[in-house]
Amino acid sequence: MSIPVPSFLLPPREMTLGEGSLVMRAPHRLPGTIAEARDWLESAAPAGWKVRRDPRGGAEWYQLAISADGIELTAGDETGFLFAVQVLRQLWAQDQAALPCLTLTDGPALPVRGFMLDVSRGKVPTMAELFRLIEGLHALRANQLQLYVEHTFAWPGHEDAWRDASPLTAAQVRALDDACAAVGIELVPNLNTFGHMERWLRHPRYRALAECPEGWIHPLTGQFKEFPGTLRPDQASLDFIDGLLADYLPCFRSRQVNLGGDEPWELGQGWSKQAVAERGKHRVYLEHLRQLCALTAGRGYRTQFWGDILLEDLALAQEAPADTTPVAWGYDAGHPFDAQAGRLRELGRTYLIAPGTSTWQSFTGRLDNALTNQREAVSAALAHGARGMLLTSWGDNGNHQPWPTNWPAMVAGLTQAWTGRPATDLAPGCAVLGGLTLADGQAVAAALTHLGQLDRRIAKANRNKSLTWDFLTAKAEALPKFTEGVDGEELRRSWEHLEEGDRLLAEIKDTTLREELTLGSHLARAGLQRAQGITLSRRERATLIERYQAAWLKRARPGGLDESLGLLFGAPPG
Repeated sequence: MSIPVPSFLLPPREMTLGEGSLVMRAPHRLPGTIAEARDWLESAAPAGWKVRRDPRGGAEWYQLAISADGIELTAGDETGFLFAVQVLRQLWAQDQAALPCLTLTDGPALPVRGFMLDVSRGKVPTMAELFRLIEGLHALRANQLQLYVEHTFAWPGHEDAWRDASPLTAAQVRALDDACAAVGIELVPNLNTFGHMERWLRHPRYRALAECPEGWIHPLTGQFKEFPGTLRPDQASLDFIDGLLADYLPCFRSRQVNLGGDEPWELGQGWSKQAVAERGKHRVYLEHLRQLCALTAGRGYRTQFWGDILLEDLALAQEAPADTTPVAWGYDAGHPFDAQAGRLRELGRTYLIAPGTSTWQSFTGRLDNALTNQREAVSAALAHGARGMLLTSWGDNGNHQPWPTNWPAMVAGLTQAWTGRPATDLAPGCAVLGGLTLADGQAVAAALTHLGQLDRRIAKANRNKSLTWDFLTAKAEALPKFTEGVDGEELRRSWEHLEEGDRLLAEIKDTTLREELTLGSHLARAGLQRAQGITLSRRERATLIERYQAAWLKRARPGGLDESLGLLFGAPPG
């Protein structure tokens, strides 16, 4: 009788099935940490196992051979050994008494497979949720995690900036760093240091550091913004950032740091206006970036930074600080990753590609966009020799998205970064990330795949967000801009699409998860109602708020919740 082909969370690069099986139960305890893997590689493997290290295979590489005589496992390093053990666990889950005879070889398509989570724009996860995230990332073979921070770290002496934000403490960051290191994940400090500094600059104490202390005009929207968001490129700002780094970096093992540097919108509008007029925005930006990178290089760190300003003027890209890692980001299908990666390769730069989960500024996710965006990003990374991928999940304007809407996109992106091929089944990965049964993983994947196609029902589209989110969050005076060109038939089709999703949501057995995703669907419906001119009653709005608060506090700390709610509804209750 033929042995069925085993299934794996991430399909191996090469596999040959043999004849028969090895009758062997799993040992009482399989290695689950780098330290335990090292012990097995050195001396502690049980009878029937042959294990050895062979660095010629490369980092994270492994080869697993199962025969009637036992298990032979060769790994390039301890992390590769743990990945081989993951495979064995999956095989024993399919038959607790025996293993199929086979030989498989596997290793990463991209050396760096990272995930970045925004923990500053409102939502700071609980420690339990962050530890679950680390477990899930290890299962999906991510090897880098970044927590995007603006102000949500408890810096001594800066309580006014983080007091109400439920920040991460130094002890908590060190605990997360320990958990990551235990399974071969590098927790890279991520701290924005130029743009996106509004959380600091809104306080009078820091206002003098701003490029435009009295407010500024957004160059894309023409809107006046009361609170500044960009530091002026001067020595005082450098000294301020240097002080933050002095307290933050010692919490991490990593010798890398992401200094951000993206979207300094105000640059040239205020303090640096004359310098920008004389030398150009990109030159002024690069001069300050070099000085920021010097702060970390002087401490022995390699710097990552967002590459958007750099890539606006490819002629200047070669002048970016040496021995740094630009991160080329883009979150829409069709982003020119191929051209950008090609140029960075021509310059001989070590760089990362950063697509997104397409979940922020949406209640149901934009999964179809995410899958295309990630496929294009990883393909460009592989074609042009990128160091790796940093998959991003942002929290712009309230962090309203239910956390699980990230899961299918995370599974897809991290699978492709490991295998080099798009994922064919998102359900097992969703089960792992949620700590669910496979049946519930299948239900979640089905529901989120359906909900993630909601945006197709309306022809009009906005960059990086869903129109149903715009409909609910827009201020009354701005709502017509979003509803213009959207007809009643499109709204009706959208409503029907959400109703069709009710059946799929009902299949989810996990009560918390089902309510979380159903709430997202109901918020999208509230947006559709508002687009039709229907005002939510006070009772309807109060019910949504109550459900929203409950869902938020299941996974996140209270800091940021009131702010998120304040951005959720664009008009007072009727």
